[in-house]
Amino acid sequence: MGQSQFEDFLEAISVCFVEKDFETWNRRVVFPLTLITSAGPVILRDETDLRYNFALYLKACTVLKLDQIHRKPVQLEECSDGSWIGTYETSFLCHGARVIAPYTSSALLHDRGGLFKMSAIMNARGHHDWTGHWPDEST
Repeated sequence: MGQSQFEDFLEAISVCFVEKDFETWNRRVVFPLTLITSAGPVILRDETDLRYNFALYLKACTVLKLDQIHRKPVQLEECSDGSWIGTYETSFLCHGARVIAPYTSSALLHDRGGLFKMSAIMNARGHHDWTGHWPDEST
């Protein structure tokens, strides 16, 4: 595992939202998936939770009129337990122009059959910034 698998992971988790491809998103997740943003944590326990959250992200894509999401690798660090921490910068684009300022995220990644899959994402942004749907601590 390494940089090329990280780049493949970033491409998969970017294109899937523009193409509305839930299965690709689902294939890159390990449950429970923890999303940590400035608004608070969200834990997605299963595919039903993930599907609901994916739909909210798609709503954000519509609100922002996105036609491309680009994630640029910043750093990839192997942890002593065999997991990885991947840090990347996300840009939301409409017709090649940035819609909002880029932001940085980190994902806790695991090697599952030669693919990186994530069990946690941490960043200061979330779809709730654009959709008005805030994290619910009961989920």
